[in-house]
Amino acid sequence: MFRLVAIAAVVAAAAALAAIALAAQSPKALRAEIFATAKKQHSLHYVERDTTAGLHQSMVADIAGKRGVQRISFTLNGNGRSAKGQFTVRVVGPRVYFRADKVAMQDYLGFTAAQAAAYHDRWIVVPPGQHLYKALATAVTMPSFLHEIYPSAPLSLARTSIGGHEYTGVRGTNDADGGGFTFVQSVFPDSKMRPFAVSAVDRSKGFVSAVKISRWNQAVRVTAPTHAVSITSVKTV
Repeated sequence: MFRLVAIAAVVAAAAALAAIALAAQSPKALRAEIFATAKKQHSLHYVERDTTAGLHQSMVADIAGKRGVQRISFTLNGNGRSAKGQFTVRVVGPRVYFRADKVAMQDYLGFTAAQAAAYHDRWIVVPPGQHLYKALATAVTMPSFLHEIYPSAPLSLARTSIGGHEYTGVRGTNDADGGGFTFVQSVFPDSKMRPFAVSAVDRSKGFVSAVKISRWNQAVRVTAPTHAVSITSVKTV
C-alpha cells in the first residue's frame, strides 16, 4: 500500500521528531492542524475495512471536492445463510448514481425482491432530497469524508505503531453517520500533517473500522453514467 522510497531512514527520523513535537501538543490544537491541512487538499484515495455483527465490508474510494467514486463489497452472515454483494456509488455535482447487484439492492440497500430483480446492475440516479441520497453520498466527496472522520470532544492524544513507526494522533467521539453508532475514533497524521490512518470503534455494537488514506491531490475523473434510471422509477416496481 505504501510506496517504498530510497530515503526511508530520513523519513523515519523525521516521523520520530514529529511524534515528539506532537506529544507536546494539545488534542484540540492537533485536531485543528490535521483538518485545516486536509481542507487545503484537492483529492484523496482511501481504503476502509469494517466489521460488525453479521457484516464484513470493504470500501475503496477516490474523492474530490464535488465528485467521487466509492466501490463497496461485503459479506452478510445471519439466519443460517451467507451472502456476498457489491455496489458502486458515484457523486457528480449534486446527484448520486449507484449500481448494485441483487444482494446489495435487496439485503444492503433495502429494495424489494421485485425491484432488485428489475434494476440490478443498472445505474440509478438519486437527486438531493430523495430517500437514500444522504446514506449513499456519505464519504464520497472530500467535505463529507472529512466530516465523517472528525473526532469530537472529549478529546485526547492517541498513539499507535504503524509499519514499525510510532505515530501520535487525536482521539474523540463521532456519531456523524446518523445510524445510531457512536464511535471512539482516532485520526493519525502523516509527516505533512494530513490524516492518513483512522480507526473507529463502537464496542456496544461490536463495530470496528480501519481506514488508510493516500494518493493526495491526484486527479479524480468521475463522470455521470449515461442512461441512468431515476430512483422514482425504481420505487414504482
